[in-house]
Amino acid sequence: MKWLSGCGICFAVALVLFMVPGRLEGPVLVAISPGHGLSLLDVLALVPLLGGVILLFFGLWQRRERLDAVLSRRPWWARLGAFGAGLGLGLLLASVFTFF
Repeated sequence: MKWLSGCGICFAVALVLFMVPGRLEGPVLVAISPGHGLSLLDVLALVPLLGGVILLFFGLWQRRERLDAVLSRRPWWARLGAFGAGLGLGLLLASVFTFF
C-alpha cells in the first residue's frame, strides 16, 4: 500500500500548489486567453500531479488480476466506479467548455 499513500501524497502536494493565490504564482508561461494562462507554479504543480497519476496507473496495473477478481464478485462496485468516473469526466469537460 506504499504506492497508494505515495499517490495520495503526490495529489495532495499538487492540490496545495494549485491553490496558491494568483498574485504569488509567478509569470505566465503559456497564455490561454486574456486573464487565463499557465503560470510557473502551475507548471511546477503538474510534476507531482503527473507523478501521482503514474503511480496510480502502475499500481493498479500490477494488481489488475486481483482487482478483476474483486470486481467480478461485486459487479455493483464496478458499475458505481464507472458511473462515478464518467460523471467526474463529464463535470470536468463541462467546466472547461463553458459554452455548452
